Amino acid sequence: GAAYSINELTALTDLARAHGLKVHMDGARFANALVSLGCSPAEMTWRAGVDVLSFGASKNGALSAEAVVFFDPELAGDFAYRRKRGGHLFSKMRFLSVQLEAYLADGLWLRNARHANDMAARLRRGLADLPGVSFPEHPAAQNHRVDGNQLFPKMPPAVIAGLRARGFRFYDASPPAEGCIRLVTAFNTTAEQVDAFIAAARDLG
Repeated sequence: GAAYSINELTALTDLARAHGLKVHMDGARFANALVSLGCSPAEMTWRAGVDVLSFGASKNGALSAEAVVFFDPELAGDFAYRRKRGGHLFSKMRFLSVQLEAYLADGLWLRNARHANDMAARLRRGLADLPGVSFPEHPAAQNHRVDGNQLFPKMPPAVIAGLRARGFRFYDASPPAEGCIRLVTAFNTTAEQVDAFIAAARDLG
């Protein structure tokens, strides 16, 4: 739910450097963090000391399409071999990979992420004033922040059960916290879907 600031990223990579370590950034929601921070991809990666980025697209509109970016080509070394040994080389992979051309063209990846973030913010606003709903401290949502497309509200058990009975699908928060659930919006989440969830929560409360 929360995105590291550039200063926080730099502090982490400086610590790694001090111990002779390389830094890999898990970028499954890279675009969501990027639009939230309002910075450039370079500022959030190699300029902040990141050595390798897993550039995720699957959680932002693509189908099984990801890229690994090495900012130091020497680190790539035997990566092609390791990728194959790890089972990440699909037959006809070019048909999966071609999605990235459309994904990056004309800022589609940023529009998708911005929309998902906006829907999460809309959901947060709508739930905030409901009786029995709160946003407690949670490891995945530092200081109650919703910087991306995830939020972790705490709700009465009856409301949670009622939402599930009405067909809404979501997980309990991980790590577990009593009454705390994990809500995720996506590139294709509509305002109507968000409002329906809020209305149902209000009705059940």
